[in-house]
Amino acid sequence: MPRYTKEQIKKASLIKAIFFDVDGVLTDGRIIYDDSGREIKSFNVKDGLIISYLKKAGIVTGAISGRESAAVTRRCSELKVDFCHQGIMDKAMVFEKLVKHYKLKPKEVVFIGDDINDLPVFRLAGFSVCPADTYDYLKEQVDLVTYAKGGSGVLREVGDLVLTAKGVFEKILKQ
Repeated sequence: MPRYTKEQIKKASLIKAIFFDVDGVLTDGRIIYDDSGREIKSFNVKDGLIISYLKKAGIVTGAISGRESAAVTRRCSELKVDFCHQGIMDKAMVFEKLVKHYKLKPKEVVFIGDDINDLPVFRLAGFSVCPADTYDYLKEQVDLVTYAKGGSGVLREVGDLVLTAKGVFEKILKQ
């Protein structure tokens, strides 16, 4: 994995959970409403596929989103993530509660976010990540900026990195 630093790989090898924002991470950040007012979001199927492999590896996954959306509820349900918290104003507080609930240490958690409201969680997580298309002043605050843009496989990239750093990815490819 030459494109990641030794420090990033080391942090990824410690991970037992991946917590993520939704809008701008699993989606491209756009919010579309149809004529009846229903919200429409576009999710990347590759992000969804890696969750099943993360779960098989014993890694907790879940969303902490500032917005509430029926589309997000449905997607998280389809993916069978461990939790889906929406309408969260204080993501850091929820992060801390989840760390305790799952008996984790902050250094064992990746948090993927893309905006100002994610900064407090970046400071708590053992491994902080943002998409390639976020603001530069946020990129300066994280451990890793993905090659993928929001909605284009950010979670997949992080999942692949974590599974590789833990020595699991090669086994998956050989199955």
